[in-house]
Amino acid sequence: MPETISLDQIRAAAQYLANRRNDTQACSTMLNAEIKAAIAPILEKYRTTLDDYAESEAFALRKLDDLLIIAPNLFVKPRSLEVDGVKVGYIKDADSLDWDDDAAVIAGIKALLPEQADILIRTEESLNISALAGCELNDLRKVGIRTVAGADRRYIKVGDNDVEKITKLVIADAARRQGENETAKATKGKAKAKPVEVAA
Repeated sequence: MPETISLDQIRAAAQYLANRRNDTQACSTMLNAEIKAAIAPILEKYRTTLDDYAESEAFALRKLDDLLIIAPNLFVKPRSLEVDGVKVGYIKDADSLDWDDDAAVIAGIKALLPEQADILIRTEESLNISALAGCELNDLRKVGIRTVAGADRRYIKVGDNDVEKITKLVIADAARRQGENETAKATKGKAKAKPVEVAA
């Protein structure tokens, strides 16, 4: 016969867990404080130089963006160029839909595309734009919807430099080790860093 367990035992076990969690958090707080104290002189040593470089990089970004604004004609074919990890050019935004009157389009859908009405028209009689975007162009024209071509948009994308790559590896490794300590996982996934895109 299984042992009878009381609420007091569960409370005691919960308190024990709470105490252990508090120990972990206290140790983590002390560790973070020591890390901050240890790296503070290094941060202070490079702070002015880093601020100057960041300001210079921001100026270079604005200057490059100004050039892109003036010369979109240079990016017909090819649409972009890459120099030492910096990719610039023009990219076409997705096409959008346009119409003159919601009520007229709704009436057109009900009359000409009745089998799709439940999907294309919201219950409060507004148009479901995401569903309409998946329709055939001929069907859209039938009910009075035009396709508006996406406009060209300039972009500047700066890849990670070596220092940023090393920093990301260190952070990822620390996060991985933290995850292994918190819970044993049967399978592990890979974390992917998205490229940073700077757009005007």
